[in-house]
Amino acid sequence: MSEKTTQLRILAADDSRVMRLAMRKILGKEYDVIEAENGEDAWTLLINDNTIQILFTDLSMPYLDGYGLLDRMRASKDPHIQNMPVIIITGKEDDDEAKQQALDHGASDFISKPFESIQLLARAKAHVSFQQTSRKLTSTQEKLERQAAIDEVTGLAGQRYFCKAAEENLAYASRHGGQYILVRMDLDNFDHLFIKNGKKAADAILKAIGTQLLDLVRKEDMLARVGLAKFSMLLRDTQMSQAKKLVKRITNEVSNLRFKLNGDAAIKISLSFGIYEPNISKESTLSLQLVETEEYLQQATKKEGNHYVAYSAIAEASIEQTNLETALNHIKHKETALLENQIQGLTNRLFPLLDFIARHFGSEAVALVKKLKKIIRS
Repeated sequence: MSEKTTQLRILAADDSRVMRLAMRKILGKEYDVIEAENGEDAWTLLINDNTIQILFTDLSMPYLDGYGLLDRMRASKDPHIQNMPVIIITGKEDDDEAKQQALDHGASDFISKPFESIQLLARAKAHVSFQQTSRKLTSTQEKLERQAAIDEVTGLAGQRYFCKAAEENLAYASRHGGQYILVRMDLDNFDHLFIKNGKKAADAILKAIGTQLLDLVRKEDMLARVGLAKFSMLLRDTQMSQAKKLVKRITNEVSNLRFKLNGDAAIKISLSFGIYEPNISKESTLSLQLVETEEYLQQATKKEGNHYVAYSAIAEASIEQTNLETALNHIKHKETALLENQIQGLTNRLFPLLDFIARHFGSEAVALVKKLKKIIRS
């Protein structure tokens, strides 16, 4: 590969051959300079050569002038062309009004004719440096955003994505009714395993477990890696008995995985789970629900592997509330004062029955039940 192909590329657009040659002579020692004698030729080069980093252009050119070229670049759908530094070469005929107009069209900088070699090089270096820094920052930002959304080791969602999606689920459930179960899962003693066997071995284990989890959890549920060996799940419209069955299945499947590291005997992984079914209301917050789930996980961790601790706030609330049959009996005997502080709980248990009945009477009945829910929860 020649030295020329490794240099950063600059486009010099000017209808004066003398000016183009002057720019090539000054900039050519450090950059690969290509030339265009009018705006249309410059535009053709820009859209066909994505290695061009900076444009030096005159304002007065045939076919397409500097203003028109700027307009096309700033309107381009190609981010590389749209954001490219454009340095305007101004002559004596270009007054302050012309310069202001160029700025309005998207010019990045100006240099006046006749220009000195030091001045021209300094402009080029400054904008190349800025362009490279911007690209690095953009690349870093995109990488961080990808890492936040998708965990590169396991292929699961990341913590930020999980929290955002879980907040949306909570908002929907609190407005329209619904229920979910939160699960926190930790791999036991993973810090010790990581230190003893290294990152490569640890990542292999995490990747295998991530693959196993994806096979076991429903597509409509949410699954994420939220720490070194920490995972979170949100199970939509799931009964506590179903959540416990899932946790037991995960435990069995992961326990059957074997990892042989550094010549040692096969390593067996154990898990701990915290399972929490919140009683969702308009006052509910995800942060408190996650804290609650974490507490049950910590209780399970103390039991030394492959255990879970589960708690249902809905089941606890229903124990303290009057059942529907007893409530109807109180209403029949005009003992409604006994029910005043239990209306919300009774309606929450009544809605599934109303939904079931409404489906048998058609869309109008379903719409009516939805309207009733909205009124009660408003």
